[in-house]
Order: sequence, then C-alpha cells, then structure tokens
Amino acid sequence: MPKQFSILLDPSRHISILWILYPDEEKLVQTTESQSDVALKYFDHWSKKEYEASARYLDEHLSFTGPIDKFDNAQDYVQSIRRLAQIVTGVHRRKTFVEGNDVCFVYDLATNTPAGTVPCAEWIHAENGKVKSIQVFFDARPFAAMFAHK
Repeated sequence: MPKQFSILLDPSRHISILWILYPDEEKLVQTTESQSDVALKYFDHWSKKEYEASARYLDEHLSFTGPIDKFDNAQDYVQSIRRLAQIVTGVHRRKTFVEGNDVCFVYDLATNTPAGTVPCAEWIHAENGKVKSIQVFFDARPFAAMFAHK
C-alpha cells in the first residue's frame, strides 16, 4: 500500500506537492496539484463508476452526509456507492463551481428506478491531497420506498 505525504506550497492558491511512496518498489513519485484538482479527479472517476480509482482520493476519515446516508469513513462510503451503482445509469455534469479547497458539482443522476433522473448538488472539500468531506443534496422523496428499511 503506498504512503502519501504532502506539503502546502502556496496557501493563497491552495497548491501542494504530494509525494507518494511505494515501499515495495522503493520509489517516490512527486506530483503538484491544487486541492480542487483532487476533488475534480475524484468526481471524474466516481461519475464513470471507476470506484477503485476514485477511492484513492478519499481521506480514510471521510465525512459524508446525504439525505439518505451518513458516513464517517471512506470504507463504508465506498461500499455504499458500489451498491448505488446498480441503479445509476449515468451522471451528467451541468455545472462546476470551484473556490479554494471546495468544489461544488451540479449534475443529473440518471437511474433505472421510477425516480428517473434526479438533479443533485455535491459539495466536496479537499485538504492535503485528499477529499475530506462530501455533502450531497437531492430530493430523496422518490427513493423513499426503496430505502424504507433504513
């Protein structure tokens, strides 16, 4: 498992250097990216159902809040989005807003359920090269019958 280390280079532009150490291969990889890049890359992989790739960007103590679920760790969140994948047929990004370490996506979540396509907003906050929190907003009423057991 690679270990990651980061140093904030330019706080005013939220740019850091991220080092990834691969112990088995004894190599060190360096990358420079803004905190918003982390959120953008995470969302890009997530929206393509590339969950293993998207999980690399999540802090292990991820805070997730949505109208149906709430998690305080990345592992439970990833398990949940893998289950959600069964009903998602597409993610169509409509608008992206970036401000410092925060990125907000407005998108349509297409499903194979009676709910059809649902408009969503997702606020992602990143720090030190990882997504620290995700908050999702959507009308959960069309999904009430599906999640009545919760």
